[in-house]
Amino acid sequence: MSHDRLLNSIESRDAPATNDVRGGWDAKVFQLLDHSRREGNAIAFLSSLIVHVVLLLVLACIAYHAGKKSDGLLLVAEQGESYDTRLDLVQSFEMSAPSQNDLEPVLEVDPVEATLDVELDESFDQPNSQLTGLAASLASLTMGDVASSLDAGGGGRGASFFGTYAEGNRFIYVLDSSRSMTGDRWVYACNQLIDSLKALKEGQEFFVICFDFETNFLFNLTPSQLTYFSADDSTITRVRRWLRARKLGSDTRPANALRVALEFNPDAIFLLSDGELQDNTLGMLRRINGPYSVSRQIPIHSIHLFSPVGRYSLERIAMENQGTFTHIDQHN
Repeated sequence: MSHDRLLNSIESRDAPATNDVRGGWDAKVFQLLDHSRREGNAIAFLSSLIVHVVLLLVLACIAYHAGKKSDGLLLVAEQGESYDTRLDLVQSFEMSAPSQNDLEPVLEVDPVEATLDVELDESFDQPNSQLTGLAASLASLTMGDVASSLDAGGGGRGASFFGTYAEGNRFIYVLDSSRSMTGDRWVYACNQLIDSLKALKEGQEFFVICFDFETNFLFNLTPSQLTYFSADDSTITRVRRWLRARKLGSDTRPANALRVALEFNPDAIFLLSDGELQDNTLGMLRRINGPYSVSRQIPIHSIHLFSPVGRYSLERIAMENQGTFTHIDQHN
């Protein structure tokens, strides 16, 4: 018993000391944790502050440069009183005009002042076989006029018909041979065709198709015989004779003639008429020569001769087929 009491008295004396020690360690640990937490908050605050400052600086730089003129690559064209052009690329680089010696020689076409001698009226099998004053004046086109038109259009490698120029080497002429073309109109059209053929150069080819209620091919060839011809003197003489022998028919139906002309795959087609078209030419062309057709779109240049009738259709054909429309006024 005395031994137990002694132990109990010792434990009772040591208990407060042990509790005091534990309390001291807990306080120190709490202080350390609190200090670490405060240091972590400070670091987080400083990091956030630095990030925000950097973002503000970046935004300030962007706003500053957005308000300034760009100092990057700039291409500036300036034109002074001397009409010299200077291109500036960062630093100024002057491009001087080429000297006369550096230029390639320009091909000049010397107009030939010889008047074309077509004289289709002499043997025409038409009621009005004698030329009136109007037809005589219309037939006086010179080769110089044709050469000037070709040179203005595209350097001379093309064809001109009634002042309408087309580039290329292969051309189809589609002529209205209906009875409305009787007399001066037919003579004028044939003379212009002969003039155009005479202006073609070596290596260029042509074909002629006439239309009324039916389709007639050059030299009365059959569809299986159709081919291009060169514009040499003997061939032009044959064309003249064929035109003189033409019998004008009824109606104005160019759809089949244009379909065959497109099958030739020419560089351009010249279409001449003086009246309203009486078939579905516009619809046919939209199907086989429209901008979304399978093959390339062939230019069709339309010429409206003298009459006010049918002008709209010819204008639409030219506009929808990459061509030009030309109206020939009788009073001109």
